[in-house]
Amino acid sequence: MKVLLLGPTGNMGSRLLPALLAHGHQVVVFVRSESKLKDLFGTVIISKCTIVTGTATDTNAVEKALIDNKCDGLVNSAGLAAIFPWQNPQLQEIEEAIATAAVNAGRKLGHPLRCWFMGGLTVLDYPGMEGPQEIIKWSLLAPSSMAAASKTNDLLETPRGNRLLAAADIPPDWQHTFLEKIPFIGPLAGIFRNAPRYGTTLEDCADFIALDLRTPDSIYVGHRVGIIEQSKGKTE
Repeated sequence: MKVLLLGPTGNMGSRLLPALLAHGHQVVVFVRSESKLKDLFGTVIISKCTIVTGTATDTNAVEKALIDNKCDGLVNSAGLAAIFPWQNPQLQEIEEAIATAAVNAGRKLGHPLRCWFMGGLTVLDYPGMEGPQEIIKWSLLAPSSMAAASKTNDLLETPRGNRLLAAADIPPDWQHTFLEKIPFIGPLAGIFRNAPRYGTTLEDCADFIALDLRTPDSIYVGHRVGIIEQSKGKTE
């Protein structure tokens, strides 16, 4: 698959680029600073990518990059996700711009684009705070905290694999507590109790997305995706 990667110089993006290449994808990187990209990655990785410069909030620029390079999909790792409901970073603005670009580009290219976006754990439906589910054509990965398993972002000879269990729209293996029955504060208490269990690594999340993009009819299309390490949960 030919994939446009936005935010390749961030913590997540710098793991996604090697993972996408390891899984056999053709990668077009969309970055604000080409020099920063080249400083971060070695010449071997850079030589395997097409580089486009621009700003992720510029819908027209993202759409043009998708169309000019005839991309089949995209992955956005630009922006910061909210961990708690009251936080409002720039991620929403970025993803709205990119989603609009993906819809427009898909219409002009004649096929829908396969897209992965990033969100926080609280975009999922968890006990006490269920809400209406939007019908969308992309997937949104909803991890809790993500730590780096390695300080390097070198080219991978083979995919590193991942240790994740996943579930559509809900956190897999949620542990219920009597506090969830308390009006208003109960659901938040459940989040605080469970959130530490959902910590993952950047590398596992990157491999999960890169692997899923190899499946055209993924079961996660149109869903928010909750994840947990296999050692911390059980299959739903």
